[in-house]
Amino acid sequence: MLRSKGAGFVVAGLVLAVGGCGSGGTHEDGGSNATAEAADGDDFAACSDGACEVLVTSTADITANGVTVHVSVDDSVTFRTPGTITNLGGRGGVAQFGFDLKVKVVAHHGKTAVLEFAVP
Repeated sequence: MLRSKGAGFVVAGLVLAVGGCGSGGTHEDGGSNATAEAADGDDFAACSDGACEVLVTSTADITANGVTVHVSVDDSVTFRTPGTITNLGGRGGVAQFGFDLKVKVVAHHGKTAVLEFAVP
């Protein structure tokens, strides 16, 4: 039985390491490292070509590859376009807007999320 507990700790440690909870990562469970970093910071203009990684706090309007997306971050991450509303529960979720754009939730904690925009 002790062996199982030890293996559980090793697996949990691997999950944390793979999940990016090191420097600049986030903990979805409210851990102490709640500040995330994004390659393009909060420079939403970097998304104009459809490829960026940005930090959104609360709300933002982001235009990427010609698609304007209203993003709301709270307990979940909500993406809204004129014809679509997508609500994702957290890290790892992907929203796709036709053949023009997809957005991945890289990290999420409270009212802050790191989002990766890409052309599919």
